[in-house]
Amino acid sequence: MRVVSLTASAAFLSLVFPQGMALANAPTSDHQITLTGTTTTREHPVQKITLTSSQGEPTRVAQAGLENVGIGNGHSLKRFSRATLQSQGTSSFDPSDDAAILTEPISVDPFMVTGLSWSGESALSANTQMFIRVRENGQWSQWYLTDKDGGAGKDRADGTQARGGTDPFITAGADAIQIRVTGDENELPADLEVAMIPDNPQGETTLAEDDVVTTAAEGTDLNLESVQAEDNDLTSLIQPEQNTEADSQSAEPEAEIPTPASSEYSAEESTQTVYPGVGSGSAIGRSGAQLSRAFPKTAQPNGLPIAVTSRAGWGADESYLDWDPEYYNARHVVIHHTAGTNKYSMDQSASIVRGIYHYHAVTLDWGDIGYNFLVDKWGRAFEGRKGTLSAPSGKMVAGAHDQGFNSGTMGISMMGTYQNEAPSQATLNTVGALAGWQLRRAGVNNMSEKAVFKPMGSNPKYRAGTAVNLPRISGHRDTYPTSCPGDAGYAKLQQIREIAQNGSRATTTNTSDRSVAYSVKGAIRGLWNENYSLLGDPKSEEESSGSGVYQLFDRGTAYWAAKTGAHFVSGSIFRTYGDNRYERGFLGFPTSHEYSAGSGRVQEFEGGVITTSGSGNYVLRFGTGIANTYRTLGGAKKFGAATSAETRSGRGVFQVFDKGTAYWTAEGGTHFVSGEIFKAYGQASYERGSLGYPISDEYSTYSGRIQEFQGGVITSSTSGTYTLRYGTGIANAFREIGGVKVVGLPRTSETHSGKGVYQVFDNGTAYWTPQGGTHFVRAGIFNAYGSKGYERGFLGFPVSDEYSAGSGRAQEFEGGVITWSAGAGTYVLRYGTGIANVYRDLGGARFLGVATTAETPSGKGVFQVFDKGTAYWSATSGSHFVRGEIFAKYGRAGYERGSYGYPTSDEFWSAGRRVQYFEGGRIAS
Repeated sequence: MRVVSLTASAAFLSLVFPQGMALANAPTSDHQITLTGTTTTREHPVQKITLTSSQGEPTRVAQAGLENVGIGNGHSLKRFSRATLQSQGTSSFDPSDDAAILTEPISVDPFMVTGLSWSGESALSANTQMFIRVRENGQWSQWYLTDKDGGAGKDRADGTQARGGTDPFITAGADAIQIRVTGDENELPADLEVAMIPDNPQGETTLAEDDVVTTAAEGTDLNLESVQAEDNDLTSLIQPEQNTEADSQSAEPEAEIPTPASSEYSAEESTQTVYPGVGSGSAIGRSGAQLSRAFPKTAQPNGLPIAVTSRAGWGADESYLDWDPEYYNARHVVIHHTAGTNKYSMDQSASIVRGIYHYHAVTLDWGDIGYNFLVDKWGRAFEGRKGTLSAPSGKMVAGAHDQGFNSGTMGISMMGTYQNEAPSQATLNTVGALAGWQLRRAGVNNMSEKAVFKPMGSNPKYRAGTAVNLPRISGHRDTYPTSCPGDAGYAKLQQIREIAQNGSRATTTNTSDRSVAYSVKGAIRGLWNENYSLLGDPKSEEESSGSGVYQLFDRGTAYWAAKTGAHFVSGSIFRTYGDNRYERGFLGFPTSHEYSAGSGRVQEFEGGVITTSGSGNYVLRFGTGIANTYRTLGGAKKFGAATSAETRSGRGVFQVFDKGTAYWTAEGGTHFVSGEIFKAYGQASYERGSLGYPISDEYSTYSGRIQEFQGGVITSSTSGTYTLRYGTGIANAFREIGGVKVVGLPRTSETHSGKGVYQVFDNGTAYWTPQGGTHFVRAGIFNAYGSKGYERGFLGFPVSDEYSAGSGRAQEFEGGVITWSAGAGTYVLRYGTGIANVYRDLGGARFLGVATTAETPSGKGVFQVFDKGTAYWSATSGSHFVRGEIFAKYGRAGYERGSYGYPTSDEFWSAGRRVQYFEGGRIAS
């Protein structure tokens, strides 16, 4: 295991985990559209981490977060409560306090649902509490106390279960997790493990200790909403028989497995689309397969009053099933919530349902999902337990949502945590409608009454067969020692009963003052429930139009299509939409709600965008250059609303937006100019100046931003904003040498020096003179150049670019040459000295390569080694190079210290042979 120890301060004001091996983020293009949600069709395995052995002993991973904290084993068995935490505050919260298990923050593949599970034969101690925190979008959540799920699979008289587990903890797409378990280490359950379930789970893998990757994490507080009140102690006591005076007329559950003919719901109906789930503009650009998983089709079989996404619709893997549907008389409904975040996006709901299904069916080994229905925060319903939608009137398939009460009730789970935050009205409407549907079919007329229910199995609160006077619509806490469905959720049960009793319809008044009721259905109903103050009351029935429908409301019109979902168009944008023939024009159906952007408001449609601001209303039609680029680069969320129409200028057009201006030409296409670069562009007279139109979008380099134009480039960094106009020496050389990829961005403007100018860049300096033109000096050669005084030293200005020579690189200057190689380093040859002069006369680095030594004294002279020869100098003989076979023979005779002495001539041809004279003779080859 890669261990990163927990660093704890004395006061534990914060917990800081040093950076371990974290998952790297995949690089993204500057122009990539960011999509919300994590919907994908790619399959990934469920990742599991073992926390205790079969004997209940903690693993190394389980206690890695306790290393070096020094808390010992003397754990006090205190339990956290909301009251004590509120009095003490959480600024000094220490997760190691009372911890029998504390993992390090662990980086994992992205997941939607997680939970802790343990051996069903290992009863969970009353002192043991389990906490989870996760990292979503780079931010760590608070610590959440998890609730024991209490579903337990099939009802059993002895209360046993296949495997114990916490409520499914849902996320908005997490990629790291940390686990904390408090209480006595000797009371930890056996085979405790945590499972991280991705969007589309396929198989499972248990991470070995050496495969666990730790990551950095800041300290976070305890989430007070998740903590039980002091008086809600989860004891493991079986309560005695009670409620003997309850309503004796309530029928006991009666087991019955119907024949196939009793099913009123066919497989063909399961794929029929009646009303869709509510969509959002965040899914634009996804493939059809991705959209179908994020926003699946819905149906209304069996007399359902609302649209429901079937198991086939949300992608249930039916291979998980090992529990055939069993039907019971069901005249009670139990309301649940899940756990975890309420911040999931609309297109993540189906992924979360798939994750809960795997957690219940596979991780907890219940054989199927526990709930009969799940309802997201937008009021969209999902079929849970197989057989739910085909249940005969008055009956319901037994679930695994409420231990002991699974047979003879229908379970509905609200997706989210509703301890302090109340469920949305859309959620309540859907839950009430589903509850009313089941109870009416079972012959219940009063949704607010209580009636006797005798559980078929035992749980920690009630023994099997106990007569419980149970509300027809009750909360999970009424039947099991749990906080589910949360305080705020539980407080809404009476409202759910009223909706189940009365339903919800909108009443409005027509122009003749006659009361007229209009029905609001499906996705538009969900939209209306969430945004009543925006829409007002309906003014018409739903009407078909092309591939979708619309419905008039007081303040605008709601539209729905299968590809776009439900959205509302109103106000100034609606008027402009009408000027373009509404949904039948090129704009088509809306794909987003209206939202704020820059100085105005924006709404997206299938065929374009409408923006409105103080400057007016403007339509951008997709398929045209500016509109397409606006969308690709981030649209209104990046550039705000349009503040002008397209305007002709020269051989192109431009359009002004809050945060930039779009330019288009037939040759260069469309590009936005914004920010500091736009300011510099304006100083150069925009598209009518020497720079002309942009030919690239603004893009990043490691030190700043750059944008290319017809006549030059503009760069922006912490060093400032600079314009390089083509036609000038430095700008031309910048382009020819490879631009920003080679020399980076400028750090200064052009600066006069002597007879020329220079300009500093990230990776070198450009020099220009009228005689020598422009040349860049970079890297090791630049350092040597600086050591000799740059252009003001004896070397003067460069007269060549750096070029390859022999084993290295060389660059020529007015007063000499500098050579560099990786193995030998950098050397300066100054013209006016013997070796430098003859080196130049014989062809320099292009002929002899680079220097590999400095000048070295030897006897009465000096020598210097180059790639392809050695130069010798003495006062009496001058400078000469010795090379090739002559050099080899010279070496065998002892070089300049041997009998030949120093060379007195250069190599020359004589009678078909190469000949060179030395002080002591001649050598031929």
